[in-house]
Amino acid sequence: MAAKSPLVVAIDTQNLTALKRAIAKHHGPLPARLVVGAAGKAWTPGLAALHRHGADLNGTYKNYRALHALMQTKPHESEAATAGRVKSLEWLLAHGADPEQHAAWPAARALVIAAFVGELKYVDVLKRHGARKDIFTAAALGDAAKVGKLLEKDRTLAQARDHGLLTALQCCAGSRLGKSNRKTAAGLIEIARLLVDAGADPNATVRTWAHDVTVSYFAIRAGQVEMLTLLLDRGLDATAAVSTAAWEQREDILDLLMAKGAMLDKAFDHTRPVLNELIRWGQFKQARLLLSKGASPNLADERGWTAVHQAVSRGNLKMLQDLMAARGAGSIKDKSGWTPRDMARRSLRTDLLKVLEG
Repeated sequence: MAAKSPLVVAIDTQNLTALKRAIAKHHGPLPARLVVGAAGKAWTPGLAALHRHGADLNGTYKNYRALHALMQTKPHESEAATAGRVKSLEWLLAHGADPEQHAAWPAARALVIAAFVGELKYVDVLKRHGARKDIFTAAALGDAAKVGKLLEKDRTLAQARDHGLLTALQCCAGSRLGKSNRKTAAGLIEIARLLVDAGADPNATVRTWAHDVTVSYFAIRAGQVEMLTLLLDRGLDATAAVSTAAWEQREDILDLLMAKGAMLDKAFDHTRPVLNELIRWGQFKQARLLLSKGASPNLADERGWTAVHQAVSRGNLKMLQDLMAARGAGSIKDKSGWTPRDMARRSLRTDLLKVLEG
């Protein structure tokens, strides 16, 4: 692995003296990685030093800009709006960071990211600095009156995508602002109803990283169960929502989805049955939850691997025992002709083989 440059090390350690020294020795434009990194740490002195030497506060690194990295260091997760972070956000906006630029995964404007994070302090700062409110940002903020007026003028906005990516319904479903405010929570539910009534697709997907995510993905991750229930009654695919509910280990939502007709054995995560994929990534608690709801351990993925193949490959004895107790089969061949028993023999795991043959 290549050694980090002195600039990157200075950002990582938040060493202002080292950063100034490294900047003085640097030739050419300062890379966006530095600004995004400093913003992610809410390191205002570092941002100021970079800005003084011409760094672009709106540059992108791994599809992140400074504003987005400051508010959300982990994609689709909440991030506390500490006083230091709010101060850095104020500084960035005062020095030219543009809240209308898109970034993060999926790419969105800063107000939408603030709503996804669930921090009203960020929202207030962005609005003071002129962040624009349209159908997408209003939907994320829970402003039902604004969304209603916009739809009255143009119902096609219900199907529109911001910068070709997020729909207003996705912005609404992913908002966490209702967690701390009942009025906002009610507004988000009303917005979902207004959008669907105007023709919004409750099964619309958007690209994030290397795969597509659904409206249900946003609603479940944001904890908007009431909205999810509404959308299920308005055409949302219950089976397509199983994967997110399982990964989030939400038994209540799995029960809701099954009550609304979700078929566990038709639920896929990319090209693999959800149970198989959970075991593949070592998510054994989530796998056991799905198994307890009746998911089959014998469904095959594109390689012909079942959940039993996956458990043997992982070498997890307890998971394998649970699968076999749920009528898992050790004799199903994959597309290369290998059974789970063959795999156990090849790896010299007699404990696994004993379970498979028992």
